[in-house]
Amino acid sequence: MLRFVSFGIFTFEEKGMKKETIENGCNYQEYRSLVSSLILDGKTTGTKQTPELVEFTKLNEQRSNRNEKQFVLSEELNSLFKNKSFKEYWVVFVEAWCGDCAQNLPAIYNIAKNAPGVELKIIIKSENLEEMHNYLTNAAESIPKLVRVDKDTFSELGSWGSRPANAQAIAEHWKLNKETISKEDFEKELHLWYAKNRSHDIQQEFWEMLTRD
Repeated sequence: MLRFVSFGIFTFEEKGMKKETIENGCNYQEYRSLVSSLILDGKTTGTKQTPELVEFTKLNEQRSNRNEKQFVLSEELNSLFKNKSFKEYWVVFVEAWCGDCAQNLPAIYNIAKNAPGVELKIIIKSENLEEMHNYLTNAAESIPKLVRVDKDTFSELGSWGSRPANAQAIAEHWKLNKETISKEDFEKELHLWYAKNRSHDIQQEFWEMLTRD
């Protein structure tokens, strides 16, 4: 959804999100319950259902459980949330089969839970493609994609995704060296990085994003 906002002789194009998209989103616990239910039925999110995607979804549930248990809010964010409140929705596009979602969504949930005035809404990318196309990353439907939305105006306040910068650097290196680095080796390196980083970088990037306001 686009709005045109005028300031004097200047007119700016302002992106926003449809109210119904946000209202149809679920909270984190509802999303986790949905994924667990789909796994029991041998399914995953989205219209594309393959045994490989279902196996990824099972693995991602384990990753999500581990990341939830080991998360510790950074001192910087803890201090920020003691002195600042918000009035925002954090809308996150996800899919259950996506490894980056499993690695980052638990941290996003815990950060949002501690941020006064923030309400987390999770939406399935494949069910909201029209909205997703307003928030592409380098022309791609990369997820997880978080969009900060003003609760009063539904205008966009900022966004993050789909990986911390250092994780993205691993992905970019692989894209440039696919002839010598297999996808399997790339994924091993990427998820080993996540395991060692323990949500440090995503918290740092969120602190930087939230203190720019």
